[in-house]
Parts: sequence; C-alpha cells; structure tokens
Amino acid sequence: MIGQRLVVGIDPGRTKCGFAVLTIGGERLALDVVRTGDIASRLRSVAGEGDVAAICVGHATTSDAVVEMCRTAWPQIPLVVVDESNTTLEARQRYYRDHPPRGLMRLVPRGLLVPAVPLDGYAALLIAERFLRQNERIQGSH
Repeated sequence: MIGQRLVVGIDPGRTKCGFAVLTIGGERLALDVVRTGDIASRLRSVAGEGDVAAICVGHATTSDAVVEMCRTAWPQIPLVVVDESNTTLEARQRYYRDHPPRGLMRLVPRGLLVPAVPLDGYAALLIAERFLRQNERIQGSH
C-alpha cells in the first residue's frame, strides 16, 4: 500500500463496520469487518501507509458518529457520504461471485443461500466503488 493513492470505504454499524481499502484504480487491498470502536485505529494505520484520496462512508445506520470521528481525526482527507442503498443485496451477490458455492450447494438458488460470514466488508467495498465510479476524474491523477 505504501506510496499508492487509496480510497477507504466504510459501511457503518452500531457494533461493527465494513472496512475496505482500494487503490484509485479500483484494486482491492483490504476487505474486513471491524468493531466500530476499532475504526479509528484501522484508519490510522491505512493513513500511515498511503496517500488516502478519500474516506467514503455509507449514509445509513450510525454514519453520523463515524463521519464526525473521521472529520475530527483526519480533517485533511476528503470525506464523502455515499448512498448505500441496496448494498446489502449487492454485497451478497459480490460475495458469491468471489466465493461460488461448491458441491451440492451449487444447485441451491443463490437467493436462498446465507453466507457464512458477515457481508459488511463487501458493503464497504461497494460504497468505495460507487465513489470511484462517481468520481472517475480522480482516477486519472494516480
């Protein structure tokens, strides 16, 4: 990550948050679920490793607290609140694209399958990707 321009996506929640780091070019570097209380330390480590072009926070649930924390701790980094509508459904689809069912589970319609892991990280990834799509001009500056 060192030396790269990065975008951080956060899907805020009361007890846990999705956390994703992408390069400006859209390459996924990190995809995690983090306790809400640990978001600041994760951001601190990412900010120390690369040039953070933007922090993108989903607009729902507890976004106000996460937005305020980010603005206070990193006023120099642009912060964008992104519409996270439908990210839960899209996160499930992305998860199964990355982790296709195997064996007999391949025969079950994906809409009936329940992922074995929380999908908050995938929602954060989608939030960051939405930001990149809406701001393609910054990709030319990497």
